[in-house]
Amino acid sequence: MNTLELNGIGKSYRGKRVLDGVNHSFAPGLTLLVGPSGAGKSTLLALIASAQAPSRGRLLWNAQPLPRARGALRRTLGYAPQTVDLPEDLTAREFARHMAALKGLQLSAADRQFAAIAERIGLLADIHRPIATFSGGMRRRVVFAQALLGAPGLIALDEPTAELDAVTAEQVSGLILERANDAIVVMTTHLADRLAPRAVEVLRVQDGAVVRAGAEAA
Repeated sequence: MNTLELNGIGKSYRGKRVLDGVNHSFAPGLTLLVGPSGAGKSTLLALIASAQAPSRGRLLWNAQPLPRARGALRRTLGYAPQTVDLPEDLTAREFARHMAALKGLQLSAADRQFAAIAERIGLLADIHRPIATFSGGMRRRVVFAQALLGAPGLIALDEPTAELDAVTAEQVSGLILERANDAIVVMTTHLADRLAPRAVEVLRVQDGAVVRAGAEAA
């Protein structure tokens, strides 16, 4: 079973502390991050995904500290940040193949996975179109789909249901809950109130701290 531990994690930008002294252990299941805008939820997800380095403290993946364990973590990581500069000249399928290659996945298997995920979230008919022609919601689905490639053991999702219609948001949420049966899934979403009953825990991020909260906090 995969584990992720945060020990005394802090993050500062230009002398301003965003997170301070965060201690938490994650196990497989869905963990929701809630809190006011600007509280540091996206920063926490970026730290978990090793997209940023902490200013203080350390992260441990399966009891091994980063950066030593960064390679092992990234081989089993699915990360969908809130803002991504997608390559406009590539099709969605080409972008997925590029991400699969970076993860070291077998491309034919990744192709099949991407097509299956795209079908589940209403994107299959568009995967051969250039990303330049995509709406905001379609781009969001592309970023989400690539995060699931390779059956990752750690999935960090920052507002994956934003800009999606209600039906598609439910489809995305269904896939997230399925993956949470086996993976550590940490996410922010405006649908937190609906997903909280299915989450293993809800964490509130506020004033630099991360504390456990009840489902009603969502």
